[in-house]
Amino acid sequence: MATRQIDIKDYCDSLYKELYGVKSRLSEFVTMIEHMEDKNKKILNPYIRHLRETLGFIDWKMEIFSKVCPIDWSKFIQDIESTVSVPPVETREESKQPAGGFVGG
Repeated sequence: MATRQIDIKDYCDSLYKELYGVKSRLSEFVTMIEHMEDKNKKILNPYIRHLRETLGFIDWKMEIFSKVCPIDWSKFIQDIESTVSVPPVETREESKQPAGGFVGG
């Protein structure tokens, strides 16, 4: 009985490409739903949360694979969005107070 040798770099490369493709398609679905007209958006809007959860899971798995697989992942990073959609919160110095917590006893 012959066993087939699997090239680990080819396997990791293929796996990462597939996950990246799924992530890209799901992101496109979220964008499409967010830009739909009122009636269709209202019907599909509840699914955005599930799609984003799936995207988060895929990101997590891609991060794991990028750490354990011996391959250069930088060729995939060029198309990844590097900006955030939520602006940073600015706080004034006088409004900074220590957080309340358990004082014990």
